Amino acid sequence: MNKLPVVSGCVLFILIFISSSCSKMSGTEPQPVLKIGLVGGLGGFSDAGFNQNILAGLKKVAKDLPVICETYESKTVADFSLGIQHFLTHGFDLIITAGFDAAQSTVNAANTNPGTDFVIIDYSMTSPPSNLLCAVFDVDQASFPCGFLAAWWAYKQNYSNPVAGFVAGPEIPEIRQFSVSYSNGIAYFNNMYNKNVGSLGYYASSFSDTLQGAKLADSLLQQNASIVFAFAGKTGNGALYKVKEAGKWAIGVDVDQYFSIPPVAPVLLTSCMKMLDVMVYDILSKYYNHIFPGGSVIHGNLNNNEIGMSPFHDYDVMIPDSIKSALAGISAGIKDGTIKTGWPE
Repeated sequence: MNKLPVVSGCVLFILIFISSSCSKMSGTEPQPVLKIGLVGGLGGFSDAGFNQNILAGLKKVAKDLPVICETYESKTVADFSLGIQHFLTHGFDLIITAGFDAAQSTVNAANTNPGTDFVIIDYSMTSPPSNLLCAVFDVDQASFPCGFLAAWWAYKQNYSNPVAGFVAGPEIPEIRQFSVSYSNGIAYFNNMYNKNVGSLGYYASSFSDTLQGAKLADSLLQQNASIVFAFAGKTGNGALYKVKEAGKWAIGVDVDQYFSIPPVAPVLLTSCMKMLDVMVYDILSKYYNHIFPGGSVIHGNLNNNEIGMSPFHDYDVMIPDSIKSALAGISAGIKDGTIKTGWPE
């Protein structure tokens, strides 16, 4: 079945560009307008996180720059190839894809279409083709302090049997980067304060099964988890709703989910954020100005402010200065290399 792309509304900006170009370049043809296509990751553009935030970056580019933007929503892995082919057929200059599941289709397309540029978000490889830019996030640098905070909160809620849990997406490297560092953050708390907070988690089979997320969260809650870190797309959103229903607490992911999913805001201590919109906007604005580091991997991290923990919102007054100070010290230690997150393994 053919898929129809979802067009992000940038026609207005194209008309503005053409009009202004004609007034400033009398007697000359206007410069070609760049065409940028986004093939979204699994989970859809309404996931209140990863894909939606990437789309926000693209929309901001469409607002600020005279470019043509279109999106193609992926429901299955096969859709990545269909979306890429759609943009190739229509002569797009740059094609963006997102997530581990898009990797094979993206690399194949880059290799066979050297005249088109590609960006893949959240995937890295040793030697990308010269027309492919990999953009990744060092999320372990934010997940580790989230684990520390979760351990403190779990201990505060249950001195006798404290447990901090997680609901993760499929067990791929990009997801293990969260889980490994989160668990190490819990261990760091235990070592610092001589406590014994348990770390428990489950990997889901998909990023788009909210029911599975709820079931996995319920299993953690039945095992005394007081707080659950959910990093599994829409599956993780299902976990957040289950945690709220149970009257427990959670940590969000990718964006500040206090704002992106208001119904679960009352139980969110923080969110482990990737500044996806910022990175996408930076890549595309540079591309517009003929700067494209194809054949390389760029990183969002603490040092360039493209990952981090969101504000504590409703819980800010409940978190003591000693814990806030410890979190600041952890971030400083990660930046200068004196504290290791445990990633890569």
